[in-house]
Amino acid sequence: MRTEYVIPLQGMIASRIEHLKDDIAAATSTAQRKKYEKERETPLKRQAELHVYDEKLRHYADKKIALDLDDGVKVNYSKFGDLLAEVRAVTGGNEEE
Repeated sequence: MRTEYVIPLQGMIASRIEHLKDDIAAATSTAQRKKYEKERETPLKRQAELHVYDEKLRHYADKKIALDLDDGVKVNYSKFGDLLAEVRAVTGGNEEE
């Protein structure tokens, strides 16, 4: 998941931030500059959130957790803590079941 999704996404977001940084520097008016600065806030927030998620993901990847498909979704999901969606959101039931 890290190598196929998270790392490429981080690169795309960083590229977008750099592009907006260049646009801010090249802006000819204050209104344009403010527009680009405001537009840059969203990818910056996403970049920070993705960095935190990547750190959690790296931690679990380093553990090399073994999954047994016979255990079922609830048991396997519980091995990943808060990294994945809540079990109830996936199974539609209670976590204790």
